[in-house]
Amino acid sequence: MYQPISLKYEFQDLEPVISEQTMRRHYQDHYLRYLKKLNTVLQKNNFSYHYPITSIFQNIDAFPLQDRDEILYNAGGAVNHEMYFNSLTPNQKEIPEPLQNALIQKFGSIEKFKSQILNYADGLAGSGYVFLAVNTIGELLLMNLPNQDSPYSFFYTPILAIDVWEHAYYVDYGNNRRTYIQGLLEKINYDEVNKNYQQAIEKD
Repeated sequence: MYQPISLKYEFQDLEPVISEQTMRRHYQDHYLRYLKKLNTVLQKNNFSYHYPITSIFQNIDAFPLQDRDEILYNAGGAVNHEMYFNSLTPNQKEIPEPLQNALIQKFGSIEKFKSQILNYADGLAGSGYVFLAVNTIGELLLMNLPNQDSPYSFFYTPILAIDVWEHAYYVDYGNNRRTYIQGLLEKINYDEVNKNYQQAIEKD
């Protein structure tokens, strides 16, 4: 079975941007539930677990038609949450290279990059995620996808995920999604994003 990741910080370590209550519920009640449901439906289909979880999105046709939506939804719920949790840190550092230069080349400046994230978050109706991803020719792009959809389904590689489901922020911010995102941008683990970026462009 696919096993849950462990957080690299304690539930309270992202306060005051994200409260201990929100982070605890987010991990225990949402992420773990998606992973459990995914494992249940995969076991029903005698899945061998010899493949990384991310491979499911590009090989969904291998599963029975009646199970595909459930598999995609719960795989997205697991993978997207894992990237979101790993994209955060209590101790943000400078953006390392080559990521910093790539962001400036793509968006004009780091501030413009952050502004674009806010715009993408504002532009997503309902629940979903904002992703920084690498496309099939190694270029950076921002995406806002609904529900638990994943860039992997488009053969893109996500390197940063920002959760804009209400359960990620409603206890702390009410319906003020923008204030949540503004605070979250000060907690991004750019070392992790840079590592993901390097792996993505090497793969391409």
